[in-house]
Amino acid sequence: MTLASDVRADTALTGTTGLAEELQALYARAKARVGEDDLAHIRHVTAYGEAIDARRRELLRDGGPRAIRRATALEMMYRLMQFSELGHNIIHGSYDHLPGNGEYHSDRYDWDFNVDVEHWKTMHHVGHHPNTNIVGRDHDLGYSILRGSAGQDWYGHHAGQVAMVSALAALAPLAAPFFLSNIARKVEGHRFFSSYTLRTPARIAGRDARRRFVDEPFRSGWKTLPTLAANYLGGVTGYMSVLFLVFIEHHAGELELFTDPGPDETADQYYERQIRATRNFLPSTSMDDALARILAEEVPFADRPDLRIFYGGLDTHVEHHLFPDLPPSMQRQIAPEVRAIAARYGLPYNETPLLETVPLIAKTLTGLSAPLGEREFGRPRELFTQPRALLRRLAYGMAYKPLPESPYLDKPRFYNVPVAVLSAAPAADGQALSVRLARPRGWDDVEWDAGAYVSVRMTVDGEELVRQYSLVHDSTSASDAMEICIKRVADGRVSNRLNDELRAGDHVTLVGAPHSSGEFAMDAPTAPSLHIAGGVGITPIISLLRRIARETSEAGVRADATLLYFNRDDRSILFEPELRALARESGITLHLFTDTPSPRADLDSGRLTPELLERVVPDAASRETYACAPLVVVDTARDALTALGLPAERFHTESFTAPELERPADDGSRYTVRFARTGTSVEIDGGTTLLEAAGRAGIRVPTGCERGLCKACVTTKLDGTTQHEGDGPAQERVTVCTSMASSDIELDL
Repeated sequence: MTLASDVRADTALTGTTGLAEELQALYARAKARVGEDDLAHIRHVTAYGEAIDARRRELLRDGGPRAIRRATALEMMYRLMQFSELGHNIIHGSYDHLPGNGEYHSDRYDWDFNVDVEHWKTMHHVGHHPNTNIVGRDHDLGYSILRGSAGQDWYGHHAGQVAMVSALAALAPLAAPFFLSNIARKVEGHRFFSSYTLRTPARIAGRDARRRFVDEPFRSGWKTLPTLAANYLGGVTGYMSVLFLVFIEHHAGELELFTDPGPDETADQYYERQIRATRNFLPSTSMDDALARILAEEVPFADRPDLRIFYGGLDTHVEHHLFPDLPPSMQRQIAPEVRAIAARYGLPYNETPLLETVPLIAKTLTGLSAPLGEREFGRPRELFTQPRALLRRLAYGMAYKPLPESPYLDKPRFYNVPVAVLSAAPAADGQALSVRLARPRGWDDVEWDAGAYVSVRMTVDGEELVRQYSLVHDSTSASDAMEICIKRVADGRVSNRLNDELRAGDHVTLVGAPHSSGEFAMDAPTAPSLHIAGGVGITPIISLLRRIARETSEAGVRADATLLYFNRDDRSILFEPELRALARESGITLHLFTDTPSPRADLDSGRLTPELLERVVPDAASRETYACAPLVVVDTARDALTALGLPAERFHTESFTAPELERPADDGSRYTVRFARTGTSVEIDGGTTLLEAAGRAGIRVPTGCERGLCKACVTTKLDGTTQHEGDGPAQERVTVCTSMASSDIELDL
């Protein structure tokens, strides 16, 4: 059987095992070697930067065309150094662990660059690095406003993005803090017009404008205009150089974009994604020679650092993304080892000569002004010969609405997947809705057993909710569609809304591929079996029965299966025509019961009791039994069959009601749960779930079954131990709905 995870590995990442272990071993060796020499190096680079900036100011006072040109070049190099070797890496914590780090601690460093450090940490550390090149999660793609890769969605303003880049370049130093805050606010979920997004960037931009265009020009005496020109050109070239170098690290050419891997991404897949999504550049010898000549002529400095300090963490960006808190001096040392590891695992080690990236980016930005996806980029005629598809992309893009079928990124999605509704027909006299869902693109090889279910994610009144619905066919008989049946329930927030609103042509979001809890695995469909269903619990049962009918027919025998199906009344019965057809054609024994007596002669009245079970199915104790019904029905069936002698391992169940969570008695222990992203914490006892702890802290976590099956609430655990781990292996990701603390805990929330 082909599982969704297998297909995902084939179509996106190889999932090669051993990669993470080898890279983590390399990291441990490299981190252990970081020491006083690296701290001395960064102090030396800082002093060099101060000398460059001091000489820039002297040149501004000198005036003259040559001095202005040189001052502009020094400003560009100073900004490159401040971003790369210094601030970018220091804020990652490259020196935090070293004694005597002083001002080079990530919480204390005074970064001379037009960014708000807290915005940077949110945008870069929380949003970009963990989610590198994941469409919809890495808002650093295109700096959140440009389209730099064909897998990104197209929106109306992208039609003019070449002109937009030119306009923004003219204001690069002042625009930079707004770029970053716009990305950070998307990570945090703030509105653009908010104090979070605008207040601090406006202060930073104002301070920079005052220095460039007021303070320094008027201090230069009669050279005000040349100083204004130098400061303007230096700022533009400096910040645009940084923006360009950062842009080429993850956009265009051979670099890959990815769909959201969800909570099941392995460490091997994480590292592989970083390698496939990242590029190193090879500096230009001629450009470096020109810069080195200017520095040698203008900035006297003993023991001048290597010119690569102007690219620190950028020309070794693959290494930086694998090990973000290694200083660039160490990244340069281990680069040959990283290249060798990539080769051993058949992975690309992306690097491009710097000057070759200029036409590459220009061509990419120009071509992606049109709504071309990965399949059409370079072959636009393929899209232009499909006018309906082109018009649909234009209409949605101009309305700033993402297309649910995600036509731009070619990789199939296996997490939070929009799925088209092929049909939605009322059933059981309007008490339920029979829904056929199209298989998403790339799911041709995904298979599932009878009894499997899908998890549907839906936002209701601003809250993300997840519900499970059983598939009524296994993949063998499901052809090109997945079919579920959604029954109305009292006070149901998701099921009732779907019944009221879902129509053919709509889309629903599946959390992932069909899944089976394992309880309903049917090893021998031709063996004697008993099936007990209540209400909508027939949905996984009918899938089992269809498989039994198919495989017994193929074997040339009559089915030896009995169904007891309980409903409130005769209007509540689901799939009655299909059930009766299965009984006629395959030999399945069918008993339909209603709580309310029915005038129909082909229905019985009554609820499940031990007496009814023994009377209707005398050999019940010898049958493999499958039950899906309200908990009281399942418990009655289990107790009765156990009394008749059925072994516990032959009783398989799925229930709509989550089992009672076993909470330990309060022994007085108290634990602190820290939430890393929000910086909040709460104290709990050992009987409080981590989901409940998050609720107390005001943190919303998507939930569904609340019994650990649907995985909607899976969260990365950064530290600590839960009751599930005990003396066993540590779990990096936990279902917070069923996890309780056995120590202090830190969660990535």
